[in-house]
Amino acid sequence: MITADFEAYLTDDWYGQQITVDALLECEAEAGFEMAVVMPQTKPLPDNDGLLDKTARHPQLLPCPLVDPHWGEEGISALKAYVDRGAQGVKLMGAIHKYNVDDPMVIPFVETARDLGIVVSIHSGRDNCSAERIGNVARQVPGVPIIMDHMGFPDGFDIALEVCRECPDVYLGTTILRFHKLWAINPEETVPNEVKQAVEELGPERIVFGSNLPEYRPIQVKRAIQRLELGDEAEALIFGGNLGRIYGIEEV
Repeated sequence: MITADFEAYLTDDWYGQQITVDALLECEAEAGFEMAVVMPQTKPLPDNDGLLDKTARHPQLLPCPLVDPHWGEEGISALKAYVDRGAQGVKLMGAIHKYNVDDPMVIPFVETARDLGIVVSIHSGRDNCSAERIGNVARQVPGVPIIMDHMGFPDGFDIALEVCRECPDVYLGTTILRFHKLWAINPEETVPNEVKQAVEELGPERIVFGSNLPEYRPIQVKRAIQRLELGDEAEALIFGGNLGRIYGIEEV
């Protein structure tokens, strides 16, 4: 079973850090992760071309461009071209591009992802990118794997659980440590109990590990989840088995 991180970023200057391919690989290896889904720095004009170029020689890195549904048909064509160049996922982030995640203009992008056989990662948060809106997307386009980043936080966790109960193609990503007050005081004592609750209510098969590098180092998030003592089988699924299944990857 592979080990993998569903969300890491290449950055020029984000959280005060530059994350190059070499730095990203080093951070993932520190935590024992063999693969990572890699996204460009989140900004209105993301460097998707640079992402694809920089990851092209690294089969353990799965590029996931960030697209803006405002781009319309040109954006659909761009997404298809990204996939032709090796993209295996697509990121939607209403918080950056200022749209409601369930706006009708989003649906053709999700349908295109389904038709291309790639995974959709959606940033969750308040208002325009709420868990409820992500659920609306999943109901309209069944059959496409959707990873809900941040598990509906800061205040939509319960709704995220409801969405997952209703929509079997939605998975929860573990990038939630920023929402725990103890994280700012002592990262090595933070216990993300919501991950344990999600495992208990949905099963470990619906949870995928994500670090959000460079916001956190993968090893910090891994240790936080290990403190939950979920057991070897659940950890193996969360730390890569589920992502390998979602992305159709059996081995590195």
